[in-house]
Amino acid sequence: SHELRTPLAVIKGSANSLLQPDVCFDEQTQREFLQIIDNDSDKLSRLVDDLLMMSRLEAGALEVRKERHNLTEVVESIRDGLYSLTLKHQLQVDISPGLPSVSIDNDRIGQVLTNLVENAVKYSPKGGCIKLFASYDGRDIIVSVTDEGNGIPRELHEKVFDRFYQIDSSGKEHRRGTGLGLPICRGIVEAHGGKIWVESEPGKGAVFKFSLPAD
Repeated sequence: SHELRTPLAVIKGSANSLLQPDVCFDEQTQREFLQIIDNDSDKLSRLVDDLLMMSRLEAGALEVRKERHNLTEVVESIRDGLYSLTLKHQLQVDISPGLPSVSIDNDRIGQVLTNLVENAVKYSPKGGCIKLFASYDGRDIIVSVTDEGNGIPRELHEKVFDRFYQIDSSGKEHRRGTGLGLPICRGIVEAHGGKIWVESEPGKGAVFKFSLPAD
């Protein structure tokens, strides 16, 4: 409820300011208020989308429309969005050549990649390198997103995939966003018959990996 109220309060406050009959704002100030309303409306929309997605996952009602795709196609379809997320970081994308096609929902797997890169941005220092790799181990496609953050203690490797749970860079619980990105990733990957996990230790960054059956 806190995460829902915050953007609503900002939107309401900005709108009320613009509607004051006894105040005449200059054009620049009006534009700033409108920009705030636009930005926080987007935040609220993303939050509602995440909550709806989580509800579908928990109800077992997520619709997955699988078709044969090469992972390169998925990455290309979201490339602009990934680079927009990493404007203050370095993004390296390395998709091994000759990967077999997989039966996936292109949009859903694109959402997983976007969520993982966004998560890496959140916990990486400005200017840090975020790496997106994909390879084939003879049975599954393995995708990894690596960051240069402070890492995750081993005892929290499973807990980070719990809904609403988050840690900060020092390993302490805190609130940034909603804590739904990783649980959504897990639900989508498992709906494709894959697995998702994290490899990390304090001080050495984190590598989030997921597998997709290449059958």
